[in-house]
Amino acid sequence: MRGTRRQLLVAAAVAPWLTGAALAQQAAFSVETLTFDSRGKPIRAALYTPARPNGAAVVFLHGSGGIGPANLTLAEAFATEGFKVLVPAYYDAAADDGVRPEPVMDAWRAVGSDAVGWMIASGIDRRRVGIMGYSLGSYVAVDGALGNSRAAAAIGVAGGWDVYVPRPPRRRIPVLVIQSENDTHVSPESTRRWVEFLRQADVPVRLQVVPGAGHLYTPAQWTEAQRLASDFLQRTLL
Repeated sequence: MRGTRRQLLVAAAVAPWLTGAALAQQAAFSVETLTFDSRGKPIRAALYTPARPNGAAVVFLHGSGGIGPANLTLAEAFATEGFKVLVPAYYDAAADDGVRPEPVMDAWRAVGSDAVGWMIASGIDRRRVGIMGYSLGSYVAVDGALGNSRAAAAIGVAGGWDVYVPRPPRRRIPVLVIQSENDTHVSPESTRRWVEFLRQADVPVRLQVVPGAGHLYTPAQWTEAQRLASDFLQRTLL
C-alpha cells in the first residue's frame, strides 16, 4: 500500500485506494477518496470504513508537512479497531503561507468542523465523533472542536502554545493532549502551558506523554500515540 500512500502525499487524496491494498487490510477495512464541501470549497479526503464498525468515528488532521504515510498508518490502525476515519486535506481550504493569519486558521478549523459534520451526516451519532490532529493539526483540531464544532472529543498530538495562541474555549468536551517528551520543535513547556490554559477554562483535559519522542515520531512512537488516543476515544465515545 506504500505506493498509494505516496500518491496521497503528492496528490492530496486523489489515488484509487482499494487497488493494491493488502488482502488482510482489505478484510479489516476499505478505503476510498471523496470530496466534501467547506465554505464553498471542495476538500479532498481519504475515508477508511471498517468491516466491523464500533459505531464511532475519528477525523484526523495532518501536520504542516501535509498528509504523509504515518498519518495513513494511524488511520488504518483506527479502522482496524472499528472506527470510521476521515483524513481531509485541509490545505484545500487555504494554502499554508507560513504566516497563518487568523482567516487561514479559521478556514482550516472550518474544515475540521465540516468533516465532523460529514461524519454525522453519514449516520454516526454525534456523541461518537472525535477529532484528532498532529502538530499544526493538533491546534486546528482541538481549538476548532472547542469552538463551533460538533465533535464530542478532541485529541492534540505534539502541539502546544508554540503552534498558535489558543482561543478561549466555547465548549467543554473531553480533550487529550499527547506530549512528546523530547520535542525541540514544540517545547514540552509549550504543551504544558496549553494544558494549563484549558484546565483554567474548565475544559476536562488529560495529558499523556510519549517517552523519548521528538517532534517527528518513529513508527513505534506512532503506535504508542495511537494506543493512547484509542484508549481515550474508547472511554469518551463508546
